[in-house]
Amino acid sequence: MKTITEIEILMASEKAAKYFGNGFHCAEAVATAVLDAIGEEPSEAAAHATAFGGGFGRTFQEACGALSGALIAIGHLYGRRELGGEWDLAAELGAKIRQRFLDDFGATNCATLRTRFGEERQMIECRNLTKKVTATLLALFTENPDQYEAMMNPSTVQFE
Repeated sequence: MKTITEIEILMASEKAAKYFGNGFHCAEAVATAVLDAIGEEPSEAAAHATAFGGGFGRTFQEACGALSGALIAIGHLYGRRELGGEWDLAAELGAKIRQRFLDDFGATNCATLRTRFGEERQMIECRNLTKKVTATLLALFTENPDQYEAMMNPSTVQFE
């Protein structure tokens, strides 16, 4: 079992920023950094995240890819593995990360955020956003560790 600490959360957020600047886009960077931080193999989640970058397929018209990457990580950890399986925890976590994203950034739409950032600062601000979403999701996992650990698929991580 791996325990995630505040220092590891900080390191994961820095890793997400590094991924963002070195070949992964926002969705891939968040999904990969989150799963890597808790000891899960991230390559499949990164592949699942690919089409979500740039507001869905680089259209910049839908949800921010960093938020999508967080949702993909949640699904990877807590998603259903069989027909009719339970998904309350995944839905709860998805709603919480969405609300925190709105609280932090005021919008979930990629185009809205990019316009707010401005063309000159867009890459810098998107990298910062990617860091923040990674840290927020990992911190969210630590808020109710017994519930989150018990529901994990598979149960390989311990949150303190």
